[in-house]
Amino acid sequence: MRRWVVVVLAVLLGLASAQKLVLASWGSQEEIKAYQEVLKVFQERNPGIQVEYINIPSGEYLAKITAMMAAGTPPDVFFLNNIDFPGMASRGVLAPLDAFIQRDKYPTADIFPGILKAFQWEGKQYGLPRDVSNLVVFYNRTLLRKAGLPDPKPDWTWEDFLRYAKALTVEKDGKRVQWGVSFQTFYLFWEPWVWSAGGRFYAPDHSRFLLNSPASLEGLQFYLDLRYKHHVAPTPEEAQDRGAFTMFLNGQTGMIVDGRWRVPTLKARAKFDFDVVPFPRGKAGSIVDIDGSGWVMAAGSRNPEAAWKLLSFLAGPEASRIFTRTGLIIPARGVDVKNVDRSIQSLKDFFVPPPPKNQQYFLTVNRTARPTETFERWNEALQLINKALEPVWQGKAELKAALDGVAPQVQKILDEVQAERKKR
Repeated sequence: MRRWVVVVLAVLLGLASAQKLVLASWGSQEEIKAYQEVLKVFQERNPGIQVEYINIPSGEYLAKITAMMAAGTPPDVFFLNNIDFPGMASRGVLAPLDAFIQRDKYPTADIFPGILKAFQWEGKQYGLPRDVSNLVVFYNRTLLRKAGLPDPKPDWTWEDFLRYAKALTVEKDGKRVQWGVSFQTFYLFWEPWVWSAGGRFYAPDHSRFLLNSPASLEGLQFYLDLRYKHHVAPTPEEAQDRGAFTMFLNGQTGMIVDGRWRVPTLKARAKFDFDVVPFPRGKAGSIVDIDGSGWVMAAGSRNPEAAWKLLSFLAGPEASRIFTRTGLIIPARGVDVKNVDRSIQSLKDFFVPPPPKNQQYFLTVNRTARPTETFERWNEALQLINKALEPVWQGKAELKAALDGVAPQVQKILDEVQAERKKR
């Protein structure tokens, strides 16, 4: 069994009288080092607080946090992503932060509104974000030049995207050997097509299933047509066992919709020049997800004032710079959301030597991004949707029929959620 990494950082003088806190997160060795640096600064400024930092493997994380809560010994402050946040918030195990934020006039103006809102529940703020995760289009500039294409413009459209994908698709002896774009079936990579067409998964209050609405179907059909109508994305048979990113990395596809986490691998292994550009505009604009992770406080914390001091420091500008320097995250704060381009100059810790040349797009796309439409039983509903769409992605079922077929099952979950909300 994997052992948890426990780091206790405390000032030795006055240790016996110190307020004790437990901080929990998941993360790589690089992140553990960043936590150590952050907590060292915090301890120096707060000698009356002793922090025990527990790093839990991501695969065991939620189960361990839940077990600690059930035992009455929850971590005072812990890391949580916005996908799992509603499930926690709806159970009443998190402490609202509004009173602390208002009392201390805690700065939130430079946090992207989309990800700040993702940690709100029933009108209250329960978490403060550390980072954001979004999507852009990566493209193989070497293949673009070979096809006679210039770099795509940041305000390009779906029609432009399709034109590029067609130009990047190559046949030899009647067989496709190169495709314009990689095809991914995980919801994260197709929800921008839904949103940018004006569609949604659900009504804003999660009362109705809308993935089978005309706008949602239009976005999904455009994406599906890349594979089966225009033949600019590989079918499962053509891809064989090659993953979408592997095909892009190997130069077999010219574009892929993906996130900043791919940059280190591409810089180390890609044998071509690459860059990024915002997701193309549909009828409703260019809308990608802005998911992320942040810190929350357990409702059962025995030292809420000390816990707030820790949480607010972790989410503050100084800690944000330390975490950003690792190159692992896109910071949630440090950006003037009214003038992202100007504030990019103040985020020097974020940028790494190119490629990609246009790294600013990892930040600018956040202006129109939105959080995943998660709710208390998001994962349960998503499993039903994924099962319904699986034969569609394989070209064995019709899109509208599949979503109409699963709609009653998902709607039943939504109705039950609405009933539970009324009881609270």
